[in-house]
Amino acid sequence: MRSFIKKDLLIFLRDWKELLTVLLLPIVLVVVLNFAFAGLFDSDDEVTMDLQLAVVNQDNESEVLGQLKERLVRDAAFEEQEAKMVAEAAEEIKPVQLLLDYLESDDVKEWVTVHHLEEKAAAEKVNEGDLDSMLIIPQGYTADSLYANITGEPPTSSLIYKIEEETTTSSALQQFIQGFIEQLNYQFAIQEVTDGTGIEAALPKGGLEDIGTAYDFNMTQYFTIALGALFALFVVATVAMKTGVEIRDHIFNRILLANSHPIRFLIGKMAAAVCLIVLQILFVLLVSHFLMGVFPDRSFVFWVGILLMVVLLAFVLSGLAAIYTAVLLRMTSVDAANGIFMLATLLFGTLGGGFFPIYMLPDWLQQIGTWTPNGLFLAILTEWIQFEDPSTIVQTSLYMIGFFFLFTFIGLALFPKRGKAQ
Repeated sequence: MRSFIKKDLLIFLRDWKELLTVLLLPIVLVVVLNFAFAGLFDSDDEVTMDLQLAVVNQDNESEVLGQLKERLVRDAAFEEQEAKMVAEAAEEIKPVQLLLDYLESDDVKEWVTVHHLEEKAAAEKVNEGDLDSMLIIPQGYTADSLYANITGEPPTSSLIYKIEEETTTSSALQQFIQGFIEQLNYQFAIQEVTDGTGIEAALPKGGLEDIGTAYDFNMTQYFTIALGALFALFVVATVAMKTGVEIRDHIFNRILLANSHPIRFLIGKMAAAVCLIVLQILFVLLVSHFLMGVFPDRSFVFWVGILLMVVLLAFVLSGLAAIYTAVLLRMTSVDAANGIFMLATLLFGTLGGGFFPIYMLPDWLQQIGTWTPNGLFLAILTEWIQFEDPSTIVQTSLYMIGFFFLFTFIGLALFPKRGKAQ
């Protein structure tokens, strides 16, 4: 068995071009991407934004009492006297004024500048780019909101938010307004349950939430881990592709003539893949750490955990190498096999966050990505870096062990019997 492992290691190490690619290119990419995404995860930088919003108030609050009373009698079958009492109590709640107070509060004024304009003037300024967006409060909005709150029916009128084009600032403004509406609805619900009379609009709080992590997880760490795992996938494909070289140079035929069990050939590939992947990822992690201080002030236990998880990934990918090797031996074209392996590598790399931050993918693709080998490795190392607690990585570790056995079983099942290899 030792000779098989030595054979595969020597075949790979003789290819200096491939060796330098998997060792040096990820480090270069980590440095470049670290500068490109500098500050993306930093929480200490003060974010400044000056959002310009035009407010067009078409509602007449002086008519609220009459409108609300009339509608309660007409649509909700209230008695005249009862409708009057309810309308007078509800009139104390002023949604429009609460909205304006919210937008002009000290906290929001740091982000938003409100301009009170007529609709025509506001539309012109938005079209010219002088303002980011406009908010129209339609006629009867107050009465309709109060009626909906009293009867529990959905409102028939709503705030109208208009923009010239979708931008980051216009979307942020929409979030501000949506936050107020959600808070107002919440306060309405609280009032109904507690039979309260006062409503106070509360400003939705922003910022970072402390989830109890012992250490921060930054973008440099993300790219170091993700790119190390990505190029490990390339190592797997390369190890499998070297089988084509062995077939071309009749090495595989000499192994068969030596009466060695074919499974020893496959296990040799898997063992070589484990050794190469461990060396490759550790090289990327350690060199990146010494160049950029990726994991500062971490304990010896932390590095032992890193080593164990790298070995775990190496075993998972060795199972993938077994599948690739078995597939190549069953195919007549080495180039076609190479195309399949590269397609699989690109797929795993994309879904697992190797080419760009996984957080940029839709949620459903993120869920799929966490079930790729490199995606699991990214998830388990993220937990370990932040908490350094073995209990947080037990489940993911079991998943990776399961993938190792699954991939190995598939590789053994696909591996051709003696005399069946192409």
